[in-house]
Amino acid sequence: MSENPTSGPVEENAPEPPVGETGDAGQPAGSDQADAAPQRVEHPPIAAPAETHPLAPLPAEPAQRVEPLAPVQEPVDGTRLDLDPVAPAEAAAAPVLEQVVERQEEPLVAPKKKRRGAKVAAWTVLGAAVVAGGAYAGAAFLTQDKLPAHLSVDGVDLSGQSAEQAKTTLSEQLLPRAQKALKLTAGEQSVAIKPADAGLGLDLDATVDRFTGLSWDPSVILSRIVGSQDAEAVTTVDDKALSAAVAKAAKSLSTAPVEGSIVVAQGKADYNEPRDGLAIDTEATATSLKEQWLHADGSIAATSSTQAPAVAAADWKSFLDASVQPLLDGPITVSNGSAEAQLPAATIGAATTVAVKDGKPALTLDGEKLVASVVELNPKMASEGRNATVKMTGSGASAALSVVPAEEGKGIDAETLATAVQKASTESARKATVELEITQPTISTKTAQSWKMEKVVEFATPYPTYDTQRTKNLRNGAAKVNGTVVNPGEEFNLADQFGPITQANGYVVSGVVENGNSSEALGGGISQISTMSYNAGFLSGMDILEHRPHTRWFDRYPAGRESTFWVGQINMRWKNNTKAPVVVQMWVTDSQVKTVVWGVKTWDVKTTTSDHYNITSPTTVHNTSSKCTPEAGGKSGFSVTVTRTRTSADKTLPKETWNWTYSPWNRIVCDNK
Repeated sequence: MSENPTSGPVEENAPEPPVGETGDAGQPAGSDQADAAPQRVEHPPIAAPAETHPLAPLPAEPAQRVEPLAPVQEPVDGTRLDLDPVAPAEAAAAPVLEQVVERQEEPLVAPKKKRRGAKVAAWTVLGAAVVAGGAYAGAAFLTQDKLPAHLSVDGVDLSGQSAEQAKTTLSEQLLPRAQKALKLTAGEQSVAIKPADAGLGLDLDATVDRFTGLSWDPSVILSRIVGSQDAEAVTTVDDKALSAAVAKAAKSLSTAPVEGSIVVAQGKADYNEPRDGLAIDTEATATSLKEQWLHADGSIAATSSTQAPAVAAADWKSFLDASVQPLLDGPITVSNGSAEAQLPAATIGAATTVAVKDGKPALTLDGEKLVASVVELNPKMASEGRNATVKMTGSGASAALSVVPAEEGKGIDAETLATAVQKASTESARKATVELEITQPTISTKTAQSWKMEKVVEFATPYPTYDTQRTKNLRNGAAKVNGTVVNPGEEFNLADQFGPITQANGYVVSGVVENGNSSEALGGGISQISTMSYNAGFLSGMDILEHRPHTRWFDRYPAGRESTFWVGQINMRWKNNTKAPVVVQMWVTDSQVKTVVWGVKTWDVKTTTSDHYNITSPTTVHNTSSKCTPEAGGKSGFSVTVTRTRTSADKTLPKETWNWTYSPWNRIVCDNK
């Protein structure tokens, strides 16, 4: 067998295949004249193997075997078909070479040729896959430290930056915002809060790291190359610090509701409208801060709710018109049937108070004040009763106590009068009619007779007998105090007992200590009466209300346990805390001022006085006052502490302590003399 480069392999010594005639269009010529002349039978050309042409594609399937041409059959009608032999020259010129090839046992395309082509295709695909995989891996590694091509974090542009660049950018542009104080607002109020103080922070590493790192996700790789993204920074929070900061701010932002009020003064009602309050929801506010602090424009509204007052404005106005204003529209006449008194609107207003009770406005009239005003306007409207008490007659050793019986009275019941006045305010006559009632004393004669009056305290101090002017003041002051009765719950008030410090009231000019210097004044020396009165209350267990020791210590008094007196500036007061009256007895002997407290002994009193401490030496002081009195000086100043304990049959009161510092007796030089 040999190969023909033009027509492909053929069988050796095979007869030449007949060649048919064709027309220009490739169809058999003269086909419409088959009956006129013999026709050639044309066979399809034998296709040459694909490898015979260098540009021919490889066949998709193995070449089919070519069957040998069947013997020419005679026509049925006996006509013989002539097959014109084709000359070699004519064959070469023929446009189509038709060959009859006998059946071959082997395929036209060798199996070896097919395997080589498949391998080439496989290697081509594999190579393309390797190249693509390498490019994909390279993209993954190259973008692992690269942020998306277009990235903004809380308004800061980080497009295409590396991780370190992005952290630097955020540190410069976002961190200052995260450190700036915020305003937490509620209504018209605001409070500044620093994020750091509230436990709020910015995590730059976490913010950047979530956009970097090796990823095989194609969407992530693509995003880093051409993607666009707006993101928020990663923040941190200390919930405990945040709650504490919000709770502190809430105290400033919260406002309690303001209740309405009606104040009656000088016969007029002053109405103040109620105002809503504001309550801060600390938990919700903390959540808002946590979510908004980095993205806010510098101000965050606290979560709040309105707190309404107990009484609405409409209710206040209605009450004002219906209940308060009628009381002040004019005077109201009070009558007991035989006598009358007209209460002015201003007097009624002075006894009127308005408050919220059980969730609504309520008016209260002070019946006691109204009764006092009625009796003052017309004493015939009542007859005052009297409680039983005691009195002292005589002085010194001859003094004696006796019971003063109680007396019934006739008067107006306070509650009844208040109700009648309020009712009359809504009537055109504006007249309140009341009846006088028998008033019983609160302390009966029998109760007074049951008191076991005894000496509770005795106390004495010496006085300078050579100063006759001073002694006059001592005797006058002692006489005014002697026999003073202090009923249970009442006060001993030395200024009231002394009365006006005037010559007409028996006082004379004598020596005093003024501003730490010796001088003279009307009533000089009565501070000794003050010291006696102080010790009367102190030693008998009374409650001390007011006193002050001298600036310099006079050794005739117990250190730290004495009291001076100065009109209008320094007084001496104590309160009777027992269930019976106490009577203060005081008199002046030839060398001492003495006092005795009579009453029902209630307290076991114990006192202590410390040693002198913080000793200060005297100095020389120059005085230019025209009233200056020279002094030799010499006594040192010091501090002292006095304590007292009181125990009764049923209780012990806390220990009391008084500390006092005395100035030294300086040498006084009068420069004006």
